[in-house]
Amino acid sequence: MTTRRMLRAVYRAMVAAGRMYVPVLPEEENESPPSDIPYWHPERLRPDIPFSESELALYSQLTTGE
Repeated sequence: MTTRRMLRAVYRAMVAAGRMYVPVLPEEENESPPSDIPYWHPERLRPDIPFSESELALYSQLTTGE
Protein backbone atom coordinates (compact mmCIF):
# COMPACT_ATOMS: atom_id res chain seq x y z
CA MET A 1 0.00 0.00 0.00
CA THR A 2 1.47 3.32 -1.02
CA THR A 3 1.53 6.33 1.26
CA ARG A 4 -0.99 8.19 -0.88
CA ARG A 5 -3.50 5.32 -0.77
CA MET A 6 -3.05 4.97 2.98
CA LEU A 7 -3.59 8.70 3.56
CA ARG A 8 -6.65 8.66 1.31
CA ALA A 9 -8.11 5.75 3.29
CA VAL A 10 -7.43 7.52 6.60
CA TYR A 11 -8.99 10.72 5.25
CA ARG A 12 -12.14 8.89 4.10
CA ALA A 13 -12.42 7.12 7.44
CA MET A 14 -12.15 10.44 9.30
CA VAL A 15 -14.79 12.03 7.06
CA ALA A 16 -17.13 9.09 7.65
CA ALA A 17 -16.59 9.28 11.41
CA GLY A 18 -17.26 13.02 11.36
CA ARG A 19 -20.48 12.57 9.41
CA MET A 20 -21.75 10.00 11.89
CA TYR A 21 -21.21 12.28 14.89
CA VAL A 22 -24.21 14.56 15.17
CA PRO A 23 -24.73 15.83 18.70
CA VAL A 24 -28.37 16.07 19.72
CA LEU A 25 -28.69 18.44 22.62
CA PRO A 26 -31.88 18.80 24.62
CA GLU A 27 -33.63 22.05 23.86
CA GLU A 28 -34.93 24.01 26.79
CA GLU A 29 -38.13 25.97 26.26
CA ASN A 30 -37.22 29.00 28.34
CA GLU A 31 -33.64 29.30 27.21
CA SER A 32 -32.53 32.92 26.88
CA PRO A 33 -29.46 34.15 25.01
CA PRO A 34 -26.38 34.90 27.09
CA SER A 35 -26.37 38.38 28.56
CA ASP A 36 -22.66 38.92 28.06
CA ILE A 37 -21.54 37.95 24.56
CA PRO A 38 -17.74 37.86 24.26
CA TYR A 39 -16.06 40.47 22.06
CA TRP A 40 -14.89 37.84 19.56
CA HIS A 41 -18.35 36.35 18.97
CA PRO A 42 -19.48 36.75 15.32
CA GLU A 43 -23.05 37.73 16.26
CA ARG A 44 -22.08 40.50 18.64
CA LEU A 45 -23.61 43.87 17.77
CA ARG A 46 -21.30 46.80 17.22
CA PRO A 47 -22.47 49.84 19.15
CA ASP A 48 -20.75 52.25 16.75
CA ILE A 49 -22.83 51.16 13.72
CA PRO A 50 -26.50 52.24 13.71
CA PHE A 51 -29.24 49.89 12.53
CA SER A 52 -30.27 50.10 8.88
CA GLU A 53 -33.85 50.84 7.84
CA SER A 54 -34.52 47.18 7.03
CA GLU A 55 -33.12 46.06 10.39
CA LEU A 56 -35.32 48.58 12.22
CA ALA A 57 -38.36 47.36 10.26
CA LEU A 58 -37.59 43.74 11.12
CA TYR A 59 -37.12 44.64 14.79
CA SER A 60 -40.42 46.47 14.76
CA GLN A 61 -42.16 43.42 13.27
CA LEU A 62 -40.63 41.13 15.87
CA THR A 63 -41.51 43.28 18.84
CA THR A 64 -45.05 44.23 17.78
CA GLY A 65 -45.95 40.78 16.49
CA GLU A 66 -47.25 41.98 13.10
